[in-house]
Amino acid sequence: MNIEDYTGFFHDGSIIDIKHEENEIEISMESAEMTEEDMKEEFPLSEHDTIKGKLHLEGIKNIKENDKINIEKLKMNYEIADIFDFEISQNKVQFKIKWNSFPPSQLIKGFSTIQIEAEKIWWENIPDLYDPYW
Repeated sequence: MNIEDYTGFFHDGSIIDIKHEENEIEISMESAEMTEEDMKEEFPLSEHDTIKGKLHLEGIKNIKENDKINIEKLKMNYEIADIFDFEISQNKVQFKIKWNSFPPSQLIKGFSTIQIEAEKIWWENIPDLYDPYW
């Protein structure tokens, strides 16, 4: 599955978890709901008709958050990370994220633009990936 073909469906999706170990980052994510007509190829969707899985970034070259260059460790700033925008181009990934806490409040805790450059980016589709907030 080529995740680049589906980045637009992650608008209104969420980041479930971020694991950053040394030179690798693993981002657990879920898209917004989609239909079979939206799919360019056949692959299993979650029980909520979403794409669910992990974005793997290997050989991290740099991380930028809100124009701060060379962030040492990428992490969840709050419990809830709603994806406003998700893009992949060549060796770069960009997220625009609305942060909030659990239980969700009316006040948005923050907004981040995160850019990551890596040697290798690949998607692991996991339709039954555990999400503690479902």
